[in-house]
Amino acid sequence: MRHHHVHDEGAERVPATLSDEQKDTALYDFDDEAKKSGWSNFPDGVLQRNGVMMGDLTDEQEAAAMKVMEAALSKKGYEQLVEIREADDYLASAEDSGGTTSPRPTPTGTPGGETGGGPGGGTGGGPGTVSFGSQYYYISFFGQPSKNKQFMVQFGGHHAAYNITYAGKNVSISPTLTGVEPMEFDWEEKFCKPLEDKRSSTMAAIQSLSESRLADAEIDGSFDDLLLGPGNDGPFPEPEGVLVSSLGKKQRAKVTAMLAAWIDDLDEKAGGGGASKQLLAKYVSEYDKTYIGWSGGTTIDNVNTYVRLDGPSAWIEFSNQPADEDPGVHQHTIFRDETADYGWN
Repeated sequence: MRHHHVHDEGAERVPATLSDEQKDTALYDFDDEAKKSGWSNFPDGVLQRNGVMMGDLTDEQEAAAMKVMEAALSKKGYEQLVEIREADDYLASAEDSGGTTSPRPTPTGTPGGETGGGPGGGTGGGPGTVSFGSQYYYISFFGQPSKNKQFMVQFGGHHAAYNITYAGKNVSISPTLTGVEPMEFDWEEKFCKPLEDKRSSTMAAIQSLSESRLADAEIDGSFDDLLLGPGNDGPFPEPEGVLVSSLGKKQRAKVTAMLAAWIDDLDEKAGGGGASKQLLAKYVSEYDKTYIGWSGGTTIDNVNTYVRLDGPSAWIEFSNQPADEDPGVHQHTIFRDETADYGWN
């Protein structure tokens, strides 16, 4: 599958497929503050997301929207998005067949938890009903798609929020939230393991620390979810953990592999080519001011495991959450760039 720049695949053309009413819903001014509040890791019904919903689009319109995401993301990144949506179909089918999923913490000021909403939670319904499924994902544009001026594509639903900003050859994927439940599942004759690269690389990086460095790397406090997740854009805290530049060469390589698991979701041709490589090189060059830390646990099957990478630019959080299916966890993760959060000022 050949990837193209997001412009070539019709970021400009998507609005042309929409009705005037849909355009009013999907298009925002670039500096509209709605872009900071209209995304979440919770399912549909807890919070009103920005933009138009996939389930309300024609097949042609949805195909155009997904073409934009296919162009914006790498092959790996796009497959991850597809499988996160399929995981939501899996949860919807489990609810419809009488299965259950674990209750999650309720975000402040919103009704219901991740699986609240009463009867029919998996199939949609009235206000306050929590709905799972690939149709409950939304796309919006902040600023007019352009080859030179700054604009952002926002796409997301349960366990996914992509905020991808373009300004000529510069590309930012900050903030990008990816999560998944369950961690592994069969769907339509396909075995899915979305976020496996993020899980394995994060565990490898934190577990590479010696016992004494691991003790130094422990972050004060406990974290039952993301610190700078939906609804909290900062301020970024004082760095905690151990300096990546103080680690051995092999350990630093594992940290770089962890970073790459997020950065490599970006299309390799973005920004005219090389944007993801340039971003990764920038973040690696800042290792003398970048810290890796943990809280609660350092293994994938510990529900309290929380790992953080904090540099002058790059910020990653990896947070285990409760789940019904073995080993009883699922993940919420976020990537931010402190210098390019929601684009550049």
